[in-house]
Amino acid sequence: MPRISKAQSESDRYRLRAARLAAGSSWRGYEAQREWLEKLLRYDPKRHFTEAEREAIDRIAAARTMFEGWGGYSVAELIKAASRYIADFSYEDELFLKELQAEAAEEICLDDMRQLLSLCRLAGLDLPRFRPVIELDGEAA
Repeated sequence: MPRISKAQSESDRYRLRAARLAAGSSWRGYEAQREWLEKLLRYDPKRHFTEAEREAIDRIAAARTMFEGWGGYSVAELIKAASRYIADFSYEDELFLKELQAEAAEEICLDDMRQLLSLCRLAGLDLPRFRPVIELDGEAA
């Protein structure tokens, strides 16, 4: 059985991470990143990922960290709280909330959670500060 080099082992690990990320759901606003991940996965499996590609996969993984809620509230409860004041928000925020409602989202990614929490605060909900610790393969980012 041939030995697998350290570089190949690391590339395999990133290929697996990219495949898991690309298979995820709710890529609203991240379509280009998903397409890029799928493009990477079409490369020859023996090809090593560059340092820049590995860093980009890490950034996408961090951005795609999913949250089920914050401050003791589920995503559904946060959406409901913010939606009560939907008329007070911008058109873009209104569209954002309507998309979340249509999806019946139970979990949302990092940037969407940031936006939802800011809308909830504007709606008067008292929430703890949003400072999540993102872990990538056991490392805090």
